[in-house]
Amino acid sequence: MSNGKKIGMVFFVGGIIILIAYGLFLGFQNIKSIDYIIAIGAGAVIIGILTLLISIIIEQRKDTKKMKEEISKEDLEP
Repeated sequence: MSNGKKIGMVFFVGGIIILIAYGLFLGFQNIKSIDYIIAIGAGAVIIGILTLLISIIIEQRKDTKKMKEEISKEDLEP
């Protein structure tokens, strides 16, 4: 992936994370007390999303390395 694509993806994902975090902050700011069930559920959802994102990133890196090893150097040059 070129540097431009990497930078674009970083800004895109970063923007999404900032918007979600800000929305959660505003949502929790108005609540005086939170039920334990809701807190546990929200925590589980956040942990699940982070786990999925991290596992996808790790899998993509492994696949990229594997693909580079399988493709000969001659095939990569124009």
